[in-house]
Amino acid sequence: MQENSQNYQIKIVQNIAEFENLEPEWNMIVKNYGHHVPFLCIDWFKIWLEHFLKGNKLFIILIYKEGNLSAIAPFIIKNEKFKGIIKTKRIELIGNVHSPVRNFIFVEPEKSRVDLLLKIFDFLKSNYTEWDILELDSIPEELDSLNVIKSAVELIGLKSREYFCFNDWTLEDINFSGDEYMSRKPKNLRKELGKRRRRLERNGELRFEIESDRKSYDYYKKVYYEVRKKSWKHPENDIAFLDDFRRNAFEKGWLRFASLFFNSSPISCHLRLDYKNEVYFLESVYDKEYGEYSPTTILRSELMKHVIDKEKVTIIHTIKGDEDYKKDWTPRRRERRGITIFNDTLKGQILALLMTKVLPLVEKHPILFKGKNRVLGFLKRGSKIKEQ
Repeated sequence: MQENSQNYQIKIVQNIAEFENLEPEWNMIVKNYGHHVPFLCIDWFKIWLEHFLKGNKLFIILIYKEGNLSAIAPFIIKNEKFKGIIKTKRIELIGNVHSPVRNFIFVEPEKSRVDLLLKIFDFLKSNYTEWDILELDSIPEELDSLNVIKSAVELIGLKSREYFCFNDWTLEDINFSGDEYMSRKPKNLRKELGKRRRRLERNGELRFEIESDRKSYDYYKKVYYEVRKKSWKHPENDIAFLDDFRRNAFEKGWLRFASLFFNSSPISCHLRLDYKNEVYFLESVYDKEYGEYSPTTILRSELMKHVIDKEKVTIIHTIKGDEDYKKDWTPRRRERRGITIFNDTLKGQILALLMTKVLPLVEKHPILFKGKNRVLGFLKRGSKIKEQ
């Protein structure tokens, strides 16, 4: 434990066993924090680290105030080439493509966040200095999280570059019934939905399974993959991680499945996480043989009414992506943004110059930078990656 000013102490956790011993304190803070709990609870990180840590190093920063844990910075350290060009030592928030959000965790969401971040950044600037880049990716806009981080970075005097990651389309402030929600959908959508449903029902029996407390996880998993194999989607990447995460969430009562059966065969399936009054729509698949009937839209219309009326949700997330259907069903856009922070090391300052000075010129005047210069190609590629 390292002493800091104003009764703050900093502790670094780099051992998996020591990290796992934090479970009671960690989960209590996440529960009190109350935002994006399924993706910030310690089980999420334990499962993620088991599958993705590999040759990287765990680097958890804990901030204690007057002996009480007040903030967690869940980091890992990577030694690899930045954008495939310059070898760097990078600190980043734990997560990857499977993380709808990444963030610091505070004992209270509103109070003292800048002060706590200043303690973290000051420690990294003054004490633990052997790094070039600090990558904070997929920060949610809720609670003004990114602006709080930017304020702390500016106060500590480090160069940084902000970038867009992806959108989370949401339905918020739900104080209406499922039928009222559906009645607000465009008339043409409701008419077409009813028409396609009736066409299916003329040819057989439709059955919905939306509750997920009647059968085992293996039953629902089998249904999901039966549909996915008949869908247009490719096999899932990192299937071992996804299976461990889903099984763990199912055992907690968070993971729910919804399925549409036609003549006893599943033709659409939907996965969601349900924590208290917050729902995350994770995956939806349908049997492409029934594509003309829009089976996923039929299932979603019943699912939306169910989560509003039965599960009493107040917010629905469709997480990553800008597909048109997300905007139709969940019309509020929530951004996930990132910020790259550059250390005062030689490599950090070179990258700060390239990414904060040269890159904006490349983006503003691309015609002036045509050619095969490797550095400019690296900058353009870096810009393209960040804007996806």
